[in-house]
Amino acid sequence: MLLVLLTVLLTALSMSSWLALREEEASLLKEINQRGAYIGRFVAKSMAFSVVGYDYHTIQLLLDELTSSDEINYARVTNAKGNIMGESGSATRDTDIRPASDEDLIMFTNDIHIDNETVGILYLGFSTKHIVSRLETQKFTLLKREALIILLIALGEFLALSYIIVRPVDKIIDFLRRNVNDEGLLVSKIPMVSNDEFGQLAQQFNTLSNQLNEANKKLHSKIESADRQLLETNQQLKRLNEEFRVLSITDPLTGLFNRRHFDELMKTEIELSNRHGNSDSILLIDIDFFKAINDTYGHCTGDVVLKNMTTILQKNLRHTDAVCRIGGEEFAVLCKRADKKCAMKIAEKLRIAIETTPMIPEIDGGLMITVSIGVASASYHTKSITPKQLYKDVDTAMYHSKNNGRNRVTHITDLHQESTESIENKNSKGQNHEN
Repeated sequence: MLLVLLTVLLTALSMSSWLALREEEASLLKEINQRGAYIGRFVAKSMAFSVVGYDYHTIQLLLDELTSSDEINYARVTNAKGNIMGESGSATRDTDIRPASDEDLIMFTNDIHIDNETVGILYLGFSTKHIVSRLETQKFTLLKREALIILLIALGEFLALSYIIVRPVDKIIDFLRRNVNDEGLLVSKIPMVSNDEFGQLAQQFNTLSNQLNEANKKLHSKIESADRQLLETNQQLKRLNEEFRVLSITDPLTGLFNRRHFDELMKTEIELSNRHGNSDSILLIDIDFFKAINDTYGHCTGDVVLKNMTTILQKNLRHTDAVCRIGGEEFAVLCKRADKKCAMKIAEKLRIAIETTPMIPEIDGGLMITVSIGVASASYHTKSITPKQLYKDVDTAMYHSKNNGRNRVTHITDLHQESTESIENKNSKGQNHEN
């Protein structure tokens, strides 16, 4: 109750002082507004003919005279077009005409008329420093009076409240400091036996502490459970991501790399080959008469042939070679660090292994098949080769094998050599015919 009365008293004193200052400020501002309006009308009327006559000198003299007083700190005249005809006082201005160097101004604007026609505008800035000075004086007086009253009140409060409030609060703080564990839980109850507000506060605090301790235990249990679930979910997501990654680069039937991943591998390896001068080769393998197998025995049998073909390829390739299913009955092999001689040896080994291995022993004596293989090497180019050009070359070599008897291996350079020999033979026959 005592605190309430003291608070009301202090509030009343503060409000009374504030209202008195506000009334004094309003009275002074009203006086300035009346005086500014009167002076502005008088000066605007006096300057009318000087503005019309473009008498800059007279205008400037009058403005300087105005700003020489303590009351007016800024003056400015513009014509009807907005051009400045005279200015005195603070030189720096912002977009609102108010001088930026003096924020303690009250601006007045008056139109300059002749025969009811506006020929210019007068701006006057009245200083509010004397208002501020008077208000500061009154404020200082009020503050001294209130400080004395507050000092007396504070002294009385300190003596009265130090026993009523401070001592119980210190006990509570000291108890909390000594009885809160590392997890923020209160390990024992606050020992308060009084029946006043602090006794009731301690009782309520003890009840709330018990509830918070129970809630904290449940929360920790839920957090631990959530952490375990999150960890399991993250592990599942990692497994799923890895599965999705494998699926995105794998042919679902054979388990080999698919065409998209083959293109990525070929791009990377060809770039390395061009940069470091390595010799990489590509094999393009196509099963001969595969459509006839599907038409005769069905697509299920064709799928078995493709799977068995995959097994043969994997068994007869180096561990550094990458084999992919391009699509349908076509397979591609990326032979790293393999020049023409090495690549042709690998291709011939694959051709023989496929030719001599039964695909399905239960059908027609084993259902034997053959393949046509094209080979292209990055090293035979004198300049850097692109993956697109290298694949075009190996595709050309593979189709040459199919168009020239199948069950054979062709390197792209063999086609170039055949073309050169064919031209030389034609030239030789032509010379013999002339002879």
